[in-house]
Amino acid sequence: MTYTETIKYYTNLIHQTIHQSFLSKHLHRPELDIHKIVAIDTLVKDKPNQDELVRTTMLVQIALNTHDQINVHFNDGNVMEQQLTVLAGDYYSGIYYHLLANIDNISFIRLLADGINEMTQAKMTFYYSKYRDFNHFMSDYQVIECVLIDKVAHYVNKLENNRYLSKWIILKRLEFELVSLQKRGNTFFHRLAKENIDTIHDNMQLAKALKQYISKVSYELDTLAANKEQAVIPKDLDLFQLRSENNWNMVLEEGLSQ
Repeated sequence: MTYTETIKYYTNLIHQTIHQSFLSKHLHRPELDIHKIVAIDTLVKDKPNQDELVRTTMLVQIALNTHDQINVHFNDGNVMEQQLTVLAGDYYSGIYYHLLANIDNISFIRLLADGINEMTQAKMTFYYSKYRDFNHFMSDYQVIECVLIDKVAHYVNKLENNRYLSKWIILKRLEFELVSLQKRGNTFFHRLAKENIDTIHDNMQLAKALKQYISKVSYELDTLAANKEQAVIPKDLDLFQLRSENNWNMVLEEGLSQ
């Protein structure tokens, strides 16, 4: 399958799995981290239970992302929405445990449970810390962003690809955040950056920091890609139409048609 087909296939599979009519009526459909779908699929593509590994890992990610959306500042206007968000996150977690129990994959359950524990502990520190600049912020953020991918790589014994994949995931996350910022979106990442980084107070400063860090990670990936076995996914795979959203002088070497 092409990358576009892979994303579409798993997006449909996951949405069918998590559909719940009451939640769908009152909450927005959860946004999927499509860059992680691509990364996980790349790691497990030679496994007989490939679909289940991608789907269950993404269900964990959806549940954790959903709980992140809970606003600590409750008011009369959003109490019901916040309560439903909590329930939705628990619901997605429940589906994940149900699926893995049915396929009797105890070793994978243990690995993902370890990942959830590590991510939760890292978040407790990260979300309430102050950072002097974007680089220090990203140093801690990338640990959270890459935990589940690390666990999947460990499970399928492909740790040799992990360094490249981890940086690739960070690159795609930041590209998504930049495109969202340009579209005047207000993501959880944007809010954290502006609240917790001393040198970033507005969208212009955040956009500049994102572009600089994207360039930094892109250069690091080019270095790793010199080893052809490392570059398991094209660095310039344009998942979020970044190149069409701005006028950077960047050439898309390989695209979604692969």
